[in-house]
Amino acid sequence: MNISINAEAFILLIGLPALVVTLLFLRRRRTAAQLFLLGTFGLYLILLIAATLLPIDLSPEYHAIMQRDTTFAERMNLIPFYFGPFGSLWRSRYMLISNILLTVPFGLGIGFVARVRPRDLRWLPWAVGFGIEGAQLALGLAQGFPYRVLDINDTIMNALGVALGYGLFWLIGKLALWLARRQGAHPGGLAGAVVTAAERSLRE
Repeated sequence: MNISINAEAFILLIGLPALVVTLLFLRRRRTAAQLFLLGTFGLYLILLIAATLLPIDLSPEYHAIMQRDTTFAERMNLIPFYFGPFGSLWRSRYMLISNILLTVPFGLGIGFVARVRPRDLRWLPWAVGFGIEGAQLALGLAQGFPYRVLDINDTIMNALGVALGYGLFWLIGKLALWLARRQGAHPGGLAGAVVTAAERSLRE
């Protein structure tokens, strides 16, 4: 019997309803532009969870095979920039780039929905990188087998993606603050929400 939690079911039945309820709860405390930014970032988080943690196969037959034939040791790499006996940095470039791009939106978007200072880059990228791999490890332990490959290279690339994304937020925020100073007034709408976020995170 095939029983699984797939990405589509999670997005439609859990992720999107939870996001809608959250936005409805916050609608009186946020402007429409701020709700748009929150909704966009929330949608990204839902897709990130779906991409990194799903699908999860719950079939007893599949569990029995995986628990018998796989071990955590053989599906875990803790050596940075090691890609196996026949791998190389060049051969793995697409995987590395995709892991960077996966978390660039997190670094870009987090500054628009929360107060994140540049000094937070000392820990935030690593928290995201290790958080993703840690969640995969926790789900694997709960199932009794490594349902995903656990790789320190993924953690490093995810952390780099967050840092690059925050760099984009810093550039956009600084530009928004400069334009607001030139105009001599706080803009409204989405531009105003961007300025507010930049003031919250980038001004000392």
